[in-house]
Amino acid sequence: MDIFRDKLGSDHYHTEVRPIKNQDNVLKVLVGFQIVAIVKVDEIAQSFISNGFVFFTWIDEMVAWNPGSYGGQFLIHPLPEDIWRPRVVLRNTLGDRDLFDDDKAPVFVFASGFVNWAPGSLFPASCELNMVDYPFDEQTCAIQLVAMSLSSDEMQFYTDPDAKVGTSYFNSNGEWELIDSTMKVSNISAGATNLSAVDFVLVLRRRPYFLMLNIVLPVVFLSFLNILVFTIPVESGEKIGYGITVLLALSVFMSIISGMLPRSSTLPRVTIYLFILLAISVLTVVDSIIIVYIYHKEEKEEKHIKAKKGFQSAFTKIKHIHRAVAPENTTKKNPALLDTLAKNPEKIFKTQASVVSTVSTESSPPTYEPVQEFNQKGDNVNRNKYKLIGKYIDLVSFVIFFVVWLAVTLAFMIDIAV
Repeated sequence: MDIFRDKLGSDHYHTEVRPIKNQDNVLKVLVGFQIVAIVKVDEIAQSFISNGFVFFTWIDEMVAWNPGSYGGQFLIHPLPEDIWRPRVVLRNTLGDRDLFDDDKAPVFVFASGFVNWAPGSLFPASCELNMVDYPFDEQTCAIQLVAMSLSSDEMQFYTDPDAKVGTSYFNSNGEWELIDSTMKVSNISAGATNLSAVDFVLVLRRRPYFLMLNIVLPVVFLSFLNILVFTIPVESGEKIGYGITVLLALSVFMSIISGMLPRSSTLPRVTIYLFILLAISVLTVVDSIIIVYIYHKEEKEEKHIKAKKGFQSAFTKIKHIHRAVAPENTTKKNPALLDTLAKNPEKIFKTQASVVSTVSTESSPPTYEPVQEFNQKGDNVNRNKYKLIGKYIDLVSFVIFFVVWLAVTLAFMIDIAV
């Protein structure tokens, strides 16, 4: 208690004054960072949240004491508000800037004046994410701290040579892997004053296995299933329905991925790839509709031919009936012929015989059996022609779309591998 009274009493120590005897000198503060966890990386909000401790170390010349004068006491633990501390704010924050304003982290003060302060907090920082290689991307994010209370001529941050972010207490993240880190000290301009700043740079790599197994690979398989629509026969009646079902499934996956990405002008390669697969799916559906139309065109022509033959048959029968009743009408119109037949009854039978023979001769249709057989064969050829065209289009479309799908998929895989 004597040390606190003698060294940190209000008459001897002021937390508003730099703890150096010569105020013309620059106070050097050693900075380090120990990361504990990567809490969250938000691609849409372009931010990340990390948990860690910042270590500040400096020499407090005003609080140094002789251990022999205080019973060999060489270490004390005052409250943070009872000792001078650098006022540090988070420059690229998405929340509160004064992260350590009410911090109760312990302070270690040694008899030599060596002070160690290690406040911890969550650091909600903004981070510009490059999503071109999503989900095989690497992101570089930084925690930017700046000293606000003193200029760079009064206080200066510094780090150990080739210092990196400490990972002794780091808990691995299921989605992100910490592959590298650096610490950089710089001076930033704040109007007419320069301020000392330190950046803790973290290089993160995404673990793509979850997204590959749950989003990318299902889309690839669905797009391949869409190509198999050309192997479904038209007679099944499921050709167009199958293609539309797969197209809707692809659209659902596209909406899921679009909801996971930021609204920016830079499109990820996976989005372009999935859009191409969606376009291929649309084209396969259109092609299937054309094939079904060609197939049913044959049925339309068959109905047209049957209707035409029915009309010709009915017209022929009507013509024959008209010819059969023509002599009777002629006799009614010629009374002289009736008088002649009345006077000569024996001619009635001759006339009837001649009329019947004439009617039978004229009414009997000419036989063209070989020609009809030829026409039937020609109709069959014409009718089968559309079915063959549909089968050929199915085969050619399957080969073309499969080659395009395979080329696009291989190009995407090679691109992300490189």
